[in-house]
Amino acid sequence: MSVANPTQRRSIWKSQPFKGLLFIAIIAVISYIFELIFGQIIQLNVSTKLTYITICFVWWWHLGFSLSGYPGSRFSSTRFGRGTVNLVVLLALVYITGEVWKIISAKAILTDTPVGLWGQTAIIAAAASLFFFDNTIVTTDEVRNWHPVSGFLNIFFAIFFIAPALTFLPQMWGLQPFYIPWYWYPCSTVFGSFFERWPLNKLELGMPRLGLLHTGIILLLTLITELFLKQLGLDLFTTTTGPTFAAIWTTVGLGFVWQFNMWPFTELSQPTKGIVASVVSLIISVLFYLVTVSLIGQENIIQGLYWWFNILWVQVFLMAPGLYDGISLWQDVPPLVEEQQPLSLNREGR
Repeated sequence: MSVANPTQRRSIWKSQPFKGLLFIAIIAVISYIFELIFGQIIQLNVSTKLTYITICFVWWWHLGFSLSGYPGSRFSSTRFGRGTVNLVVLLALVYITGEVWKIISAKAILTDTPVGLWGQTAIIAAAASLFFFDNTIVTTDEVRNWHPVSGFLNIFFAIFFIAPALTFLPQMWGLQPFYIPWYWYPCSTVFGSFFERWPLNKLELGMPRLGLLHTGIILLLTLITELFLKQLGLDLFTTTTGPTFAAIWTTVGLGFVWQFNMWPFTELSQPTKGIVASVVSLIISVLFYLVTVSLIGQENIIQGLYWWFNILWVQVFLMAPGLYDGISLWQDVPPLVEEQQPLSLNREGR
């Protein structure tokens, strides 16, 4: 019996669907380890774990995308080194954020603060700035690729301006904090990635018109999704079942886009590509939801929501370009993050 050499055995993971399948296994293992640490050892309750994961997503947008690998790229030129440094920085920022919100709110328990509401608004503000408006809201053509300065501008816009304004201004008027729920995300994946902005990308629209229409379409699709789910008893706003399904659909959708690099739909043209990918992702998500309910029970579905958020969080930090960049790993596509040279104080020296 012949034995394939190690190079041949490794090469199988450099093509799809094997790369995607490998990452599914890796994500499952790391998710379980996280639960052992935070659930079994530290013994955080499910609401606290969900809140911390929300804060993780707030900072992930910036460490994973807008800072373009900074600060990890200043300490390591390797994917693993950069990702590990930035993951440590991200987790430190999450802890500090939680403690600051306890102080601001004069609460000893994190879940008694409005940090979750602030976090959800900060998430969509970052996504809108970076992807709906193609990083044009707070940057100019001259600054857009000046890293990490453009990233810091996005951090100020999303984390320290929009989200706090919507959180604190209503309270000054005696109202409840205003926030934008995260339920738009699966529809954002459908329109922005599955359909690749079709048909708006055919209209040659500039910013901000394209960004405004992009945002409007995602809100419309989210409303349609809510109406559809409500008919099935999976309301996004009054039950935990709707958010659980949304978390599953987000995880499946990003899995297609990032882990499998849109395999096996890459050769399809629009709108066929978007339609097929959307239908397949919905079918898989429904099946995963039914399995989740059968394993955990409808009355305990918040545990299912936590587990899918745990899986989603591990998925995105492994895939994000500024962290471990699993998106471009082993694929014939250019890396989404170029290694940055030390930033010159003279802008002409970039």
